[in-house]
Amino acid sequence: MTRFLIDLSAWARSGHADTRDRWAALLRGDRLLCHPVFAVELLHSAIDPADYRRLREDLDQGFDWVWLDGETADIALGMQHKMATGAPTAQRVKTADLLIAALAVQHGVAVLHYDSDYDLIRDRGGGSFDSEWLAQRGSLEGAKEAPANARRAYSKAFGQRMVQLRNDADLEVWPELIDWMNDNLVARGLDVPPPPDVP
Repeated sequence: MTRFLIDLSAWARSGHADTRDRWAALLRGDRLLCHPVFAVELLHSAIDPADYRRLREDLDQGFDWVWLDGETADIALGMQHKMATGAPTAQRVKTADLLIAALAVQHGVAVLHYDSDYDLIRDRGGGSFDSEWLAQRGSLEGAKEAPANARRAYSKAFGQRMVQLRNDADLEVWPELIDWMNDNLVARGLDVPPPPDVP
């Protein structure tokens, strides 16, 4: 029976009405695996020392663990190389996601997530692992999540375009972008910050 490395995106949505039953069934079946990448990300959100200790204890007692080593790093670098040389900007997935995918390849397990990076890594990274959505992609997008998701999409699209401006061509574009942003701030009655401190 398939076991899953937990991604923070799945954990964050495990209490959703549409995912609660599935998450509980996976917990009861001992099919969820903890690992240091997820643990570090989750524990970063602790609000105080007591909350940190509680979360750490929950992870230690509630899950089997899978650990990273040198082989994990080699797999991650290999997948990143394949993505970087196969398609422009394809390697620009989150570092944590790449390490988790590498861990899945290494140990022959799947990744449970709600994050399209894993499909990209699976399809273009050359590693063999199952990318499993906690729920159908887009099905958990509520009104609260839509603006954040839109910002991430725009930010990613912006990065994909800027990275193609080589040989300092980006230095020609930045002033135009700053001017455009300044015009929009003024039009909205907002303060315009000082210009960039370019040496």
